[in-house]
Amino acid sequence: MESMKLFYSIVQFSPFPERFEYVNLGVVVFENRKGKVVVKLADDFARAKKFFGDFNATFLKSAVHDFSQRVVHNFSRSAVAATSINEFNSKRADLFRLTPMNAVAGERADDVAEKLFIELVAWHGHSKKIERINTLLTTAFRDAGVLSLLDKRPEPVHIEQYGVSVQADYGYQNGVYNLIDAARFDNPQRGLAEAGKRVLEGKALSEMLGKRLIVVGEFGTQPDRFVDNLRSDFQSVGAKLFRLEEVYELSEEIRRSAH
Repeated sequence: MESMKLFYSIVQFSPFPERFEYVNLGVVVFENRKGKVVVKLADDFARAKKFFGDFNATFLKSAVHDFSQRVVHNFSRSAVAATSINEFNSKRADLFRLTPMNAVAGERADDVAEKLFIELVAWHGHSKKIERINTLLTTAFRDAGVLSLLDKRPEPVHIEQYGVSVQADYGYQNGVYNLIDAARFDNPQRGLAEAGKRVLEGKALSEMLGKRLIVVGEFGTQPDRFVDNLRSDFQSVGAKLFRLEEVYELSEEIRRSAH
């Protein structure tokens, strides 16, 4: 069967459309000759959460479904013009939008929708597994050439006041013993809870046990003011905070302390 000319558009989502930052949530394929519209939507919103933080996934699933129904209702007719998408978007101040129409060859709209979904939506959402922050820290120290200067997985330090033990990834001596641990602060809600926990640990280690906590964090898209405020909180209790990208600064301190 000879391939016929189809058209497609991408369904994009943003909770902040005024920023013009979107992620792909689905594809729409238009078979103009028959007035047929095929919509393929994501049911895994991990990539959207990575960009925009936590949100109500149940609400999003329902909302994007309703949007797709409006798309089908609006475009289920022959000879959909490219300008129709512009008109469709302009009438809606919404969490979703359709990208400009593009041509694509294929025999069946359903098969083309599946193929485009894998290439443009699902592939991007699952192409790269998020690496463990501990692994990223180890790689950074190795690249900086200081891995051999560190104690790997030093003995856990028990904080009796809180009934917990701090197990750090690395440690080194520099007047006081420094415990270096990695943490993720890239999720707005969980990041705040993690930050509070680490500050309390740093305070107890410094005041009660004469040790210093150093945390290397992955902050993702957190604003600079979040990092700066948290860094000040760490300093106020005798602890230190570095971004993952600042490991080279920490490595210089470690190198100077090596004997």
